[in-house]
Amino acid sequence: MRKRLLATLVVTLLAASCGSSGSATTAGSPGAPPPQKVTIQLDWYPNPDHVGLYTGIDRGFFAAAGLDVQPISPSDVSDAIKLVAAGRVDLGISYEPELFFAQQQHIPATAVAAMVPTALNSIIARGDRGIHSVRDLRGKTVGYDGTPSTAAFLSTVLAHAGLDPQTAVHRVDLNFNLLPPLLSGKVDAIAGGFQNIEGIDAADRGLHPVIFPVDHYGVPTYDELVVIANSQRLAGDPAYRAMVRRFVAALARATNWARHHQAAAIAVMRRESYRDYQNDIARSVPATLRLLRTSALSVPAWNRFGMWMYRSGLLHSKPDAAALVHSMGPP
Repeated sequence: MRKRLLATLVVTLLAASCGSSGSATTAGSPGAPPPQKVTIQLDWYPNPDHVGLYTGIDRGFFAAAGLDVQPISPSDVSDAIKLVAAGRVDLGISYEPELFFAQQQHIPATAVAAMVPTALNSIIARGDRGIHSVRDLRGKTVGYDGTPSTAAFLSTVLAHAGLDPQTAVHRVDLNFNLLPPLLSGKVDAIAGGFQNIEGIDAADRGLHPVIFPVDHYGVPTYDELVVIANSQRLAGDPAYRAMVRRFVAALARATNWARHHQAAAIAVMRRESYRDYQNDIARSVPATLRLLRTSALSVPAWNRFGMWMYRSGLLHSKPDAAALVHSMGPP
């Protein structure tokens, strides 16, 4: 369905301090300067994970902050970090693991806000295969997306349940084509699907899925989707830094508004989401919004996850989590 696991982010969605009673007022009063154009490279086609972003655009939260935000769909899931680092787009959406990979290559990208501040990656099992716990995966066929990160997630979850990661299950590389083999019964479970998207889709198709979020089974908690910025521009360009602050604050307000106005958020995502996600919007958007709690981006949490990546053999040297988390102060 979608390519996963390439990294994630940093600040918070400091929505608790933001109002939730109504949408923002659009900028454009007489004499006001034109809004500043801001390009943001998506991690994937528009989908429920982006509900805060598109609500902010639709309801005028970014416009009220003087920003004209223009999302760009990617040709590849690694586009966001590459294009932000090259200065070809202003901001991007990526995944926490991918930022650690980028750091090993000395790429100037840093997380500035958490768009989805909890793990979505899960093992999703068919409900008709007698799988009620992770231990029940023993002897089953598990399809995964082919990435080293997801393979490491699966190994950690299996080991956490006391199973041999190498022999307990039969692994099949599905090359990101996760859901069809699960629906057809060619695999008993998949690793790499998101609980709020593939999990909802599987349920809507009558599979009665059993879902094991990886951070509940031995993988340290992490921020699934993060907003990323160019770390060199943040350090050397005050105007860029001010724009990022305004963007992060507006995203927090928009996300908080969406959480309290779910019907309106569903309507926004019906218009904006890619066609593959349309059938499940009424359930996947609320499922996503329930996960968008306010939480501070945490250097210790990033360090725990980075060290898990290092111990799992995903990184060739110990990471510097503090260098990847850039907390944006008030505008």
